[in-house]
Amino acid sequence: MTAPAQFRSPRYNQLKKRALEIFAKHGSWLTSREWAVLAGFCPIRAAYLYLLRLHRFGLLQRGKDSRGILYSLAARGQLRLNWLGSARRE
Repeated sequence: MTAPAQFRSPRYNQLKKRALEIFAKHGSWLTSREWAVLAGFCPIRAAYLYLLRLHRFGLLQRGKDSRGILYSLAARGQLRLNWLGSARRE
């Protein structure tokens, strides 16, 4: 169960914001491994599940090519990134 907003840590959305910023800055499709290296996310195998979670939230698009499963920033992810950037910090 998720804690109500008033009880969440101020760092609650920091990882999500950092993840989305990497996709916005890179501007193309990334594998989970490529994203993990850019984000400094360890262990790398945990990146697979984290990016899948963001995909299920609708924040990332998912595709496949010869490199494997790829992720890219979805329109909803860009909206969330804008909101996270403009949200008032308490």
